[in-house]
Amino acid sequence: MALSLATDLQAAIETELDRWDVPGMALGIFAEGESEVLAFGSASDETRAPVRPDTIFQIGSITKVFTATLVMQLVEEGLVDLDTPVVRYLPELRLGDMKALHAITPRMLLGHVGGFFGDLFTDTGMGDDALARFVAGFGTLAQITPPGTLFSYCNTGFAIAGLLIERLRGVPFEQVTRERLFEPLGMERTFLFPHEAITYPLAIGHNTLPDQERQIARRYPLPRASNPAGGILSTAGDLLRFARAHLNDGELDGQRILSPESARLMRVPQYPAGSFADAYGVGWMLRTIDGATVAGHGGSTNGFRAQLSLVPERGVAVAMLTNGSRGNAVNHAIERLVLTRYAGLVFAEPPRVALAPERLARLAGHYERPLNRVDIAVADGALTIAQEAESPLNGQRVVFPPVRAEAIAPDRFLIVEGESAGETIEFIDGPNGEVRFMRLHGRLTDRVA
Repeated sequence: MALSLATDLQAAIETELDRWDVPGMALGIFAEGESEVLAFGSASDETRAPVRPDTIFQIGSITKVFTATLVMQLVEEGLVDLDTPVVRYLPELRLGDMKALHAITPRMLLGHVGGFFGDLFTDTGMGDDALARFVAGFGTLAQITPPGTLFSYCNTGFAIAGLLIERLRGVPFEQVTRERLFEPLGMERTFLFPHEAITYPLAIGHNTLPDQERQIARRYPLPRASNPAGGILSTAGDLLRFARAHLNDGELDGQRILSPESARLMRVPQYPAGSFADAYGVGWMLRTIDGATVAGHGGSTNGFRAQLSLVPERGVAVAMLTNGSRGNAVNHAIERLVLTRYAGLVFAEPPRVALAPERLARLAGHYERPLNRVDIAVADGALTIAQEAESPLNGQRVVFPPVRAEAIAPDRFLIVEGESAGETIEFIDGPNGEVRFMRLHGRLTDRVA
């Protein structure tokens, strides 16, 4: 088509890559019935090889939409009911709270409201039993909230969904995904094992830590057991093929992967999402922008950040793949430009609200969850967020510079600076009327007295 990425958009991409110290990007756009993929920057600081349109990147948690699609195929075949307790299908399943476990359904797993701890990435090896061995260790996972009540991003929930797929199909998750999604959709450069991708042009991840030089992300693969939550490697062009199948309500080039009803159900809000989006569907994060529904998902792995977004009513999709730890900031800026240009969306900043000093003061304090510590303070009529986090993927502990967050509701704030600008945080009261949780980066974080 010639989407003709006009000079201003191309210049914006190069500016954002430089601003956020991200080596490279592959950008795919589908609009007006045609696709175009462009490449920018380098695939590796060491080799200096350029990113090509067909360069393979890790897509991280965009994988969750693939896993949800596979579950919906089981639903169509009558093998799974979204509202039947998952222990009916996996009777050996154990969680830290067995009473809660018997209330958890596939719909809850796919909507991040199972209520149990979600950021575990145990390496259980490369054998076909890796996923089953991983889930067998979930008996100590803490139950944070009752099932079905509060959204908190949960990678372990998608491991359970992956094991459900494996158990009912009778073959490994990777084989199911290849045979039922990659091959029918013609995704020829999409894989779940690094050794399958290594002979193709491949991007290498990079991390930029505060006050440090950019460095190669040396731990490359996720553990095999985490494949259902975030293991796919793909190209921008292949991701556009997956997006087009969902834009077409489950069909691409005569190959149907879902019924129209199932594909549409995935884009129906199931639970309020907080932080990441307005709501979570079945595998999709859902936002309403300028009156249109934008279905999408991001992905973060060691040194990679990715985003896939589609606007079904406008027939537009955009895939953004970066190989830098600050790539989310790049993706956020470029997504706005692309969806403004090709989907005609007008992005508006949420209006700020003024809160009384005592209302702000009740939110200040110390919050913790495993691998993450956050201090909230009041400053100039807003909040400052000081965060220290340890990556479960590479073990690095990072102290982030404090950032400002401005009120857009009495218990909801917009981060206005730094690489997380545009993200919201929420404060959730407990039954005693005091603040119980802060939700940051989609995760519930405990208030610590």
